Parts: sequence; structure tokens; C-alpha cells
Amino acid sequence: MASTVLDRYAHTKARILTGAFLLLCTALIAVYPLLSPTGRDVDFLLFSWGALVPVAVVVKRTEVRARFPWQVLFVALAVGAVASTMRRIPALAEQSAHLYPILDSISNAMLLGAALAMVARRGRNDIGGLIDTTIVSLALGGLLWSVLLQPHMAATDRTFSATATLFVTVMALSGALGALVRLMETDSKQIPALRFLLGALIVHLCSCVVLALWTTPQAAVAGRMMFMTAYLCLGVFALDRSAARLAQPGAPPRDLLGTGRLVFLGVALAAVPLVVGARALLGYQVDPLFLAIGSAAMAPLVLLRIGLLSAERNRSEAALRHLAAHDPLTGVLNRREFTDRLAAQLGAGGDCVLIFCDLDGFKAINDRFGHPAGDRILVEVAQRLLGCIRDEDFVGRFGGDEFLVLFRGAGEADLPRLCRRIRDVVNKPFQENACGLAISVGAVASEAVKREHRAAEELIRHADKAMYAAKQPRLAIAPPSTGIAVR
Repeated sequence: MASTVLDRYAHTKARILTGAFLLLCTALIAVYPLLSPTGRDVDFLLFSWGALVPVAVVVKRTEVRARFPWQVLFVALAVGAVASTMRRIPALAEQSAHLYPILDSISNAMLLGAALAMVARRGRNDIGGLIDTTIVSLALGGLLWSVLLQPHMAATDRTFSATATLFVTVMALSGALGALVRLMETDSKQIPALRFLLGALIVHLCSCVVLALWTTPQAAVAGRMMFMTAYLCLGVFALDRSAARLAQPGAPPRDLLGTGRLVFLGVALAAVPLVVGARALLGYQVDPLFLAIGSAAMAPLVLLRIGLLSAERNRSEAALRHLAAHDPLTGVLNRREFTDRLAAQLGAGGDCVLIFCDLDGFKAINDRFGHPAGDRILVEVAQRLLGCIRDEDFVGRFGGDEFLVLFRGAGEADLPRLCRRIRDVVNKPFQENACGLAISVGAVASEAVKREHRAAEELIRHADKAMYAAKQPRLAIAPPSTGIAVR
């Protein structure tokens, strides 16, 4: 009851804080175009520094192990606020002009790094899907740059540093947007706050485009208002309680890389080079440097995607091989795999001892306690048998309550000792209703110097006969010439 009251109080407090932040920021944005230049500077600075408040709140209420993305976001906003402040102080404006592109690049890089860190934490089980959408979004960003932004930057004689800063910002924003779109597609119901983060990046990208294409005072005002709106969305995202779930890995969605998806990715990879090549053939000016950088940025993603697919295929093949070779209940070798390995051992020419085990009274356990209890006992028997063999030996389930154990490098002299070891291990009481089981054990030795041509199935039949002989009320070891030992 007390926990419920505290949760309601925390939820109400968060809603009040979010509402107050939203109203204040909306008011600052609304009055921005109506203010004087000095008033706009003050308004923008209030907005820049005020955006730190919700992020600081989230850092404080987030677990220490999950704070890193939020701390990076806080530092990114702080660097941006410092750069904005320096631009508006006359004594520093001209002297530090060369620092502004650097500070802007650092702020944008850390901002996008924080967003990608959040996406990576939540989407760690969907790396393939994140890579696919990132490749597509990078291709769209490359088209935006090649067709619209780069020609305009070249025509207006922008400096290389300004052009490079805009290129990195556009491509990084595009990549982050693609990853967020994938999360929205698979996880939007679990984390409603994602739409605010997505909105912040979209508005930020639009503000960069507006400020790059138009240099009029009206465009500058519109661009800054859009930038402030991006900060608003970012603050609301940070204050939304569902944002904390980004620190938890999401459920892995189905990653189906079919023909249609492969064709789509191929078109995305080829789009930018084809468009740039077409523009060059038509006589438009192109910049091969940024084309090369953009293409090189996609190459690691493609290689990583191929590596992930290869690793997934290897895991699937290994899982199928394991399923084909092992008993699904007990985890030991199944009858076919055990027989194949026994045949390989006989063909290799080494000595071995084959032991056939049968649980006495197991049917009564099933009838009294039920099949689930019987299954648990079979699993425990298999684990006990695995615990009394070496790495080079192996255990198999022949069927029902019958097990096979192969000891490599053992001979006739080892038969009594190995049979006693298995009986002692299996005959101990089980946890299931404190019941105990007896075990009948039959064994046969196959020594290389005495071995005739004998198939694995024949050796198993000999061990089976020895086991049934062991069920008789006697204790005997057959003559060594027969190779059969029984209890």
C-alpha cells in the first residue's frame, strides 16, 4: 500500500515537473521572434542552460550503472550552452570565433553519442535491424547532402570547416534517426518517450538544413526557434519516466533478412554513388571527398551486418547439430549419435569398455509419482553418469530408462571396477520423494589385440544381454574369453 502511494506521488510529481518545463519552454519559444536582438540572446541562453535541468533530474534518479548516456547528454548540452554564451559576449565573440565550430562539433557528437548509447542499450538484441535502418537513413542523409546541401555550400563559398561540420552533423543525425525509427517500430508501446527523442533529432536536422540554406535574418530566427524546439523535445523525453527503460535490453524481434530486404538495402547502398555520378555526367559540381567519406562510413556497417549474419548462421547450425545428436530430455547423446561414435571408436583400433545400464523399478516410479517425476529422475541419472566419466568418454540414452556408457582406453580388467562405480553413483537416493533406484549393469570389453570385425550394434547387443543376465538373482562375472561381465 505504501509503495503504491509513493509511486503515485512520484508519477504526479513527474507530471507537474514536465508540465512546468513544457509551459516555460513554449513561452520562451513563442516570444523569441518578438524580442529585440539582446532579448533574443537572453531568451536563447535561458533556453540553452534551462535544458540542463531535466537531464540533471534524470541523472539523479537513474541507477548508477545506467547513468552514462544521460551524463554524456548533460555534458553535450553544457558544451552547447557554453558555446552559445561565448557567442553572445562581445569581449569573447571575435577572439574565440575559431572555437565555435569545434565546440559545436563536440556538442553535436556527444549529443548523438548519447542518443546512440541509449539506442544500443535498448536494441542490443536487435543489432541487425538497427544496422539495416541505419544504412538506409545514412543513404537518405547522403542524398540530402549530395543533392541539396553540398551544392549550396559550394555555391556560397562556405569554409571547409563549416562544410565539414555540417556534413558530420547531417550524417550523424541521419544515422541516429534510422536507429530510433527501428526502436519505434519494435518498442514504441513500451517506451512512449521515444517519440520525443525522435522529434528532437528531426527538428534538429531541419534547423541545420534551414540555417545552411538560408542566411536571411528571418531564416536565422526560424532556425534558432527550431533548435529551441529540439531542446524542448529533448527535455520532455528526459522527464518521461518511460525513458528509463532504455537502459534495459528489449525483446529480440524476428530478424528476417529476406530477398526484398536485401534488394532494398542494395538500392540504399547504391543510391548516393549513382546520384552523384549522374550529377557529374550532367555537368554539376560534385565533391568526391565527402562522397568517399560517406561511403567509407557505411562499409563497417555492412561488414558488421555480414559478420552478424555469419555468426547467427553458425549458431543455428551448431544448435541443429546439437539437437540432432543429443537426447532432448537428458542432454546426453541419442541412440544414433552414440552408435556412430562407438563405430568410430571401434574403427580407430583403441581399447574400450561398453556398459549398458537399466533402471530397475522405474515404471513403478512413473505410476506412483507421475511422468514429470520420472523425467526428473532420468535427467538426474544422466547427470550422475556424466559426472563419473572422463572428457574422452561419453554417455548416451538408448531408450526409455536405458543408458549406454563408453569408457575409452579401458579393458577387461577394468570391467568390475567400472560397473561398481556406476552402480554406486546411480543407486544413491534421489531428491524426488527421497526414493532410491536399483540399477542393472551389463558390460562388455573390446580390446584391440583381441578384436574381431564387430559392428557397434553387435557390441551393444552383447552388453544388453549382459545387463539382462545381471537382473537374475546371482552375482557372476563371465569368463574373460566372452568379454561380458554381469552383476
